[in-house]
Amino acid sequence: MGICASCGTEYAPLPSRARYCSNACRQRAYRRRSAGTSTVVAELPGYDDAFVGREAELAELLLLLRKHRMLTVVGPAGVGKTRLAVELARRCRRTEVRTVELGRLSRADQVVQAFAEAVGVYQHAGVALRTTLVHELHHRRILLLVDNCEHLVEECCEVVDALLSRCPHVQVLATSREALRSIGEAVYPLRGMGADAARLFRERAGAGGDHHTVETICARLDGLPLAVELAARLSVPPPELADRLDHRLDLLTDAGEQARHQSLRAAITWSHDLLTAQEKELFRRLALLPGGFGLEIAEVVHGRSVIGPLTALQAKSLVARENDGRFRMLESIRLYAEERLGEHGEREVTAERIVAWLCEKGEPGVSSSILTPGQVQAQHQEYDNVAYAFAHLVAPRDDRRLMLATMLLRVCFDRGYFAQAGAVLMQVLHQSPADARYRILALEYASLLAAHEQRHEEAVEHALEAIATAEAGGQDLIMCRLYRTLAHAHEGLGDALNAARALRRSIEYGARNGNDVSVAVSSQNLGWRLLVDGDTDGAAHLVDSALPVLRVHARQDVVAIAVHTSGCIALERGDLATAGAHFAESARMMAETPRAAVESIEGRGLVAMASGRHELGVRLLVACQQMRTTWVVPPEPWWRRKMATALELSRESLSPAAFQRALAAGRSMDARHALETALDKEIVRDAVLSDRQRVVVELVAQGLTNAQIAAKLGISHRTVESHVHNVKTTLNLSSRTQLAAWARTH
Repeated sequence: MGICASCGTEYAPLPSRARYCSNACRQRAYRRRSAGTSTVVAELPGYDDAFVGREAELAELLLLLRKHRMLTVVGPAGVGKTRLAVELARRCRRTEVRTVELGRLSRADQVVQAFAEAVGVYQHAGVALRTTLVHELHHRRILLLVDNCEHLVEECCEVVDALLSRCPHVQVLATSREALRSIGEAVYPLRGMGADAARLFRERAGAGGDHHTVETICARLDGLPLAVELAARLSVPPPELADRLDHRLDLLTDAGEQARHQSLRAAITWSHDLLTAQEKELFRRLALLPGGFGLEIAEVVHGRSVIGPLTALQAKSLVARENDGRFRMLESIRLYAEERLGEHGEREVTAERIVAWLCEKGEPGVSSSILTPGQVQAQHQEYDNVAYAFAHLVAPRDDRRLMLATMLLRVCFDRGYFAQAGAVLMQVLHQSPADARYRILALEYASLLAAHEQRHEEAVEHALEAIATAEAGGQDLIMCRLYRTLAHAHEGLGDALNAARALRRSIEYGARNGNDVSVAVSSQNLGWRLLVDGDTDGAAHLVDSALPVLRVHARQDVVAIAVHTSGCIALERGDLATAGAHFAESARMMAETPRAAVESIEGRGLVAMASGRHELGVRLLVACQQMRTTWVVPPEPWWRRKMATALELSRESLSPAAFQRALAAGRSMDARHALETALDKEIVRDAVLSDRQRVVVELVAQGLTNAQIAAKLGISHRTVESHVHNVKTTLNLSSRTQLAAWARTH
């Protein structure tokens, strides 16, 4: 016996009356549906636990469901597609909901039957089941939740297209590991849970746990709800669990779940088994690239073109494409792929291909005098892969460890955190033979590391050894760069004479080899050296010739340094407008890395002070002092003296209260606020003399010497000299006579 879906009467169902006891009840139900009064929500899976998080995704999906009749939620194994879709369906109003579960099906001819059973339609003699299904749903207002479509995509798409084209009130919400490519389909890629993953872990674990440890576990699990829930249900303390996540595929199981979700391995296996042989081959060979990959390295590890199989892996949610265009596997999926790689005996050959390719990316450092922006970017992109290769893919005595360690340190220098990478490089350098292929490059970076760590004598020793080794091997092409490294080491020792000599040697080698960009870098460095020594014109000549070449060919951080030097030259010449513009340009170039923008912010502060905006200048210089202390980035002596003098003059020019107010404001600034303040367009304005400067000018006009002015005002002779110099610079005057004349007319 059956129960009529309209009146509730028991009846003996016939094929023509599957859900209703009579045609009258069928018509009555039809009229209710047509009037939009049906609020049936039936056959949705039930869950014993609470739904956690995903509020942003639900809001986005509800909007999409209002606009589209066909919506597919796609994502990798264990990302929570079904649970999210069920929650979404529960929140739909005034809509009949039916679930079409395809996960247990194995044959294409079962798909139509699954749809029919879900909505209560039975086979009529002599009529195709699909035809009956379309006829039955033609007037029903219904949402079909079609779950787990990935293994029957084509057949599912055919049925969905037929329903959507002929049943105007049918809507389909599908979950799949790849899109159905149905007509009018909207695809919503679902990713890990992010911050909500820790909430899910605690809710399922029923306990708190250390916040940082739980977040670490969830991040390692890529925020996959299945993995997080399985981990939370283990009777393992979170710290121990975090240490064992490399073995997660054996660890994360639950015999109480349905077969496909009883373990993380089973969930991923379901996707893997749907791949073709070529797709499986590429899938496992990408396992040794935890830092993501582009097409080039993918083709290297695969040994041939990858566009077709890689596109398939992306479509099936086994790899994801990042915003920068690179591809990446979730860590759990990558570990599964690594197991398959070992099973097929391909680990060694794949590892060798990866190491050789990574060393090739570092090769320009061995043979070229300067790296191009693209070469530097490539090393940054591959940093995580280089770190993995260094730790897991090369033998302890393999000379290529020198190259990999140097690449790691090269990137860490740019990022500002180099202590650990530096220790690794030095350990490998000490273990490597004197004739190791990459020893010169490693010695150069050992010199740079020693200079950063204030071990200047060691820096000189390493640089000299690198030069001697290169000379013995006839490697002239890198001598320009090596002498520049030696100059940097001499600078740290305070040996200005040898620093300048090394830079001139660098320029000679670069010019001899036609290396214009490297010559420009060394010319800019020598220009700074001349500026510090008081040769402003010589510095301007070198920097002005170098800057156009650098703007075209050099990395942005190198250009920013040269622009900053130009600003310093203009500041020395009293051209505040030009100085301010150069410092602002340099600061904007390095806006994304405030650590590198500190000197440009300080330059804007000096310009502000010279323009009479002493409080603003003090705020900027004090903010930068704090940043330098935090980041352990001491200023060069010449630059430090200029800032100290400027601060002292501002102290005398401002009232004690105003100076203390500026100090407090500067100490409260963070890096971003300081940068925004430094880029204030009003920093450079018409010259304004402070009260103290006006008094000094009046005494100069009376014919007093600097010593007499110092005695009269009770300040030092040097302070008076600075006041006179700054006033002449601000007013663009060249002599005391002109200054006295200006005082008489103002």
